[in-house]
Amino acid sequence: MDVRLTGWKATNLRGGLRDVEIDLGDDPCRWTLIQMPNGTGKTTTMELLRATLNGGELAAKTVRELRADDHVEKGFFEARLLVDDKSYRLQLELDFRDGSATNWTVQERERGGGREEGRNLPLDLQTLLKPTLTELFVFNGELATDIIDLSKSAAAQAIRALYGLDTLDALSQRVDTLVELEQRRAAAITSAKERKGITQLQNAFDEVRRASERLDQQQRAASARLIEVERERTRLLEEIQARMSEDAGIRAQIQALDERQQEVDANTGDLSVQALEALRRPAYVHPTLLARLQNLGGKLYELKLPETISREFFNELADQDRCVCGTLIGEDERHQILSGAKRYLAQDQISVINQMKLALRESQADPDELATTVTSLQSQLDERRRIKAERDRLASEKIAEGDEILKKLNEDVATLTAEVTTLSNTLERLTTKDPSRQRALRLTWESNQPLCEVELKTRETRLQTATRTRTFALQGEKLKAIVTATSRRALDILRERVRTSTNDKLAQIFSTEKIEVAKIGGGLELRTVGLGAKGGASEGQKLAIAYAFLTSLLADAPYRLPFIVDSPAVSLDTANRRQVGDLIPDFFNQMIMFVISSEREGFAEAFYDRPSDVRYLTVTPMGGGTVDIAEGLDAFKAFHGRES
Repeated sequence: MDVRLTGWKATNLRGGLRDVEIDLGDDPCRWTLIQMPNGTGKTTTMELLRATLNGGELAAKTVRELRADDHVEKGFFEARLLVDDKSYRLQLELDFRDGSATNWTVQERERGGGREEGRNLPLDLQTLLKPTLTELFVFNGELATDIIDLSKSAAAQAIRALYGLDTLDALSQRVDTLVELEQRRAAAITSAKERKGITQLQNAFDEVRRASERLDQQQRAASARLIEVERERTRLLEEIQARMSEDAGIRAQIQALDERQQEVDANTGDLSVQALEALRRPAYVHPTLLARLQNLGGKLYELKLPETISREFFNELADQDRCVCGTLIGEDERHQILSGAKRYLAQDQISVINQMKLALRESQADPDELATTVTSLQSQLDERRRIKAERDRLASEKIAEGDEILKKLNEDVATLTAEVTTLSNTLERLTTKDPSRQRALRLTWESNQPLCEVELKTRETRLQTATRTRTFALQGEKLKAIVTATSRRALDILRERVRTSTNDKLAQIFSTEKIEVAKIGGGLELRTVGLGAKGGASEGQKLAIAYAFLTSLLADAPYRLPFIVDSPAVSLDTANRRQVGDLIPDFFNQMIMFVISSEREGFAEAFYDRPSDVRYLTVTPMGGGTVDIAEGLDAFKAFHGRES
């Protein structure tokens, strides 16, 4: 599907949109640069394009804020589209008196066309144009940070939305709806007594489901806050380390403590591994356990197990009148059972058991090894505490000398540490699966997710059984599992394809610092080639990375969409502007760029040498919300706007 924007129109709106119409033509150029100074309506135009395309509802406050002045009562915005050579006009009528917004669609070249209320586009396009995707091609600059932020899910949501993976989620929800309808149908045809029982089971199930949703929300909120607090605490600790290192005398002590800390951490890791290995071998745990294992091996030898039991089975069978299969046992059958018994003694299994007997009988171990390892591990942990105490002492001395900044940093760290403890305790209560901890903390299904899941399954099974939909529900779960697995697999494949393509573009953009995407999770995990993970990026780098990601995402998509962007290069340096200007235009069937005069250098200049298919528009404010629109490269180059 090929979608292009052929223009837009605004009436009685704020900024420079009092009476504006941009006509890009029935066959719009591939690249359109619209030069507008700040304050003339670029941001408002972008917001209205998104709202018109995705058909989302606008809040009354948002609508009223769009009015040109206090005297106008109504406003209007129209976006014109060309969808596979068919024209559509999406209109938004705004009533500033009651804050309402009404969508209309005007179809052309269609029998029975005309003006209809609502957003009436082809079904595929109507499903595609959701807020999540609209923000990608009517590009919201703030999304550049969201795409990279690992704590958010903008990157993954973008892939899912563009390639229709979220429709698989809708399929899973549809399966749930069908199961629920089947349960209601079954309940409707049962007797009054059974209907009452089903209602009670349904209410009990709903009670636990609501608790599960509440616990999930609490867990997500606590986890997100814990990540945020840990990140801030790490930053403050680094500041404390840097401030204390400013003192030459303390710097040497800190370096010594760092060296001791590294040694202790290494020793602690090695001893932990040794302790775990010993715990996995029972003979090493305690002398009593070793003695019992050896005694068990001796008993197996003494009783000649398992041969005697196997042989006794055939001897007893030969004395019976009938076989275990019901056949009469005569003299011939009895002779065959006794003579052929040796062939059915499962020698391979006996061999394994005999090896076990030998291993048990000859078990050898140093039962003191675990105790020695644990003692050494405890010593290293004590040393770690001493190192921390020494660091705290150094900080206390600096604070005592009057370092108020260090004092404030330590207080902030203490506050965050207390919050980390509280959040960790909260998460343990919410998520622990350990039965002993669940009992110790007196947790119930109302306060613990694993217990709630068990209770939810129990009540769900009761409900499904009561409504005679157990088989139907199981089939639904199987289908949902297939859908989920398909969605995950498809997302993994698409993530890797987009990641590889993104890195190819980043290699062309960044010539000094070689930045690439290591992984696409919820956001983009970055790394510097040869140096490992990259913790942060400048605003210019974030924007360039976002462009590389979006061009990779949209270029191979099953839909050809216009890319509309406001101030595409304002935060990039001149060199990166040229590289971005040379790189990204070729990946879009149509690209519309709102620029300010300062972006001409580097970015806009990359289009000057393109001989055709480029259009230049310059919008100049004339006062009273009206503007003058000049076309052509000469006017574009000559304009000097007042920008801030």
